[in-house]
Amino acid sequence: MDLPAPLRIALCDDTPALLEREQALLEAELADLPYRMACCTDAGELLRAAAEQPFDVAVLDIQMPSQDGIAVGRELLALCPDCRIVFLTAYISYCQDVYDVEHCAFVLKESMESRLPAAVRRACTRRDRRDPEPPSLILGEAGKAVQIPQGEILYLEHEGRVTRVYTPGGAVAAEEKLEALLARLDPVDFCQTHKSFAVHWPFVQRYDKTVAHLADGTQVPISRSYQAAVRRSFLAYAATLQPAGQELLP
Repeated sequence: MDLPAPLRIALCDDTPALLEREQALLEAELADLPYRMACCTDAGELLRAAAEQPFDVAVLDIQMPSQDGIAVGRELLALCPDCRIVFLTAYISYCQDVYDVEHCAFVLKESMESRLPAAVRRACTRRDRRDPEPPSLILGEAGKAVQIPQGEILYLEHEGRVTRVYTPGGAVAAEEKLEALLARLDPVDFCQTHKSFAVHWPFVQRYDKTVAHLADGTQVPISRSYQAAVRRSFLAYAATLQPAGQELLP
């Protein structure tokens, strides 16, 4: 029986101390997977390595002096079309710009310790298993329909007869009930928090009993009648980020 080829993982950050920390975090997280890791402090070095042998997963710092990570990601995908990119930055203001380049995660450096290992684990697992991306949410009707990739949805809000689907690029309105749209979205990643609101867990930075705080600063209300369901939903979502064999405390 042939063993699977090791995953090729690239890290690119112009700050050596942070690059070493990223490497240590991922080495601890991916100890059970076969992989080879290339650590680069320069975009040119990364792209030259990719031209010689494609990468499966790349963690890219966005703000680098020679070339910004978003532009590097674009060049990297031209060399490695199947590479899954995780963007890493200290600045939330980049959350809209990254959608110019296909990527699977956007991680803030302030939450790197908790979020980067899980994001790269998901990227490695999907790359290894070739898991399909979730289907897009289709709004409207034939002739004037809009497709929104599920991974771009921040949250949903229902008002009157309209439900607005918010993305980093703006909102799209549909004359449908909130529950009807949620039925077409991933039941683990999305959670209704209020009769008029639902959130997409990957974009929630933190939440308390009454408010879900999104990474872009948006505050989505959690009503008292939904608090227990929100907690159950969060535990189910968080369980998908845990390495196999680990369980969350109830």
